[in-house]
Amino acid sequence: MIKCTFGIGRNKDDAQLCVKEAVKDFKDPKLIVFFSDEYDFCDYARIIHLLFPKSVSIGCSAYRLWGTYGSEKNVLKVLGIEDGIEVSADVFPKADNFALTYADRVKSCVDNIGDTENTVCVEFTVPYKNYEEYALVALNSVLLRKEIPVIGGTAANDNTTENAYVALNGEIYEDGCVFALIKNLGGKVRLYRENIYVPLTERQFVTTKANSVSRTVMRLGSKTAAEVYASELGISVNEIKKEDFFYHPLGRRVGDETYVTAIYEAGTNGSLKNLARIHEGTDISVMKVGDYKKITEETFAKIKRENPDVSLVILFNCLARTILYEDENAVDDYQRRLVEEFPNSIGFSCCGEQMGTKHFNHTALFLVFE
Repeated sequence: MIKCTFGIGRNKDDAQLCVKEAVKDFKDPKLIVFFSDEYDFCDYARIIHLLFPKSVSIGCSAYRLWGTYGSEKNVLKVLGIEDGIEVSADVFPKADNFALTYADRVKSCVDNIGDTENTVCVEFTVPYKNYEEYALVALNSVLLRKEIPVIGGTAANDNTTENAYVALNGEIYEDGCVFALIKNLGGKVRLYRENIYVPLTERQFVTTKANSVSRTVMRLGSKTAAEVYASELGISVNEIKKEDFFYHPLGRRVGDETYVTAIYEAGTNGSLKNLARIHEGTDISVMKVGDYKKITEETFAKIKRENPDVSLVILFNCLARTILYEDENAVDDYQRRLVEEFPNSIGFSCCGEQMGTKHFNHTALFLVFE
């Protein structure tokens, strides 16, 4: 059984007091995971490390926080794991197209863990720089061979700036990816992905022209991406609005799975710019919001059924989903159901989600420790 301690700090006037409030019940944690808004995040990271220099401390800035002690913004939430795990962590200081050069750091963490059964890699990556796929390649170049799954989220902010951070052991990385290998000594580790979006129509379109590096789709079939998108919505290209992108992201099919991809703006010549890569030859559907309350209940029931003795749940909940819940006054209900089912939980609203080898958006991920 993993021994967890949760804390929250709400003192926005004094970072030192805020951290001390949040960690007041901590003793000697092996691992500290923390989330906060971007404004005080850097101070929190440094203070946590000063207070617990022997602990691995890892975190990122977030839009909203979830789990034990409620769902709030502009607070500090902290998880301390005192016992029941082994942990080893490191960082890609710059998670760009040269991230693979840091693969030896991943191997060192694997060597430190030893027996990697029931081990997971948790990672946090900076946003707005298209680094997520590069970080996943570097991680999985080592972890796939060891059958260690990856789960992670992209740092976020209050949605009014582009300042967002990740941190490891008190050091801030504005261009990096921080990661921790966590071995559960007392049970299994399981990962779950929840998609609340369904196809708007039955039609699918093949990506015939795309730039995966810039995450731009130019053509779907014989038409421009914008023409196909507008047609699916029953409007003209000139009538496409920013809100349409929010409520109708793209769904890319990979085998039997659909990965939701956020559109952030219309590009030139009918292209669509996205927040995750879409490769040529990918089947694409335009999506709509499904019955998210029913889907969530099904997800919770599945997790409970497959994990009768849950020690800890870490939630990675997309910022876009969070804003949808805020717009529909569903935040309190979701938070209530989360802690009813998983009282030992902590979560954050992120700019993107990563699981296995895939980066995507508009999704919730659950990391479950028995």
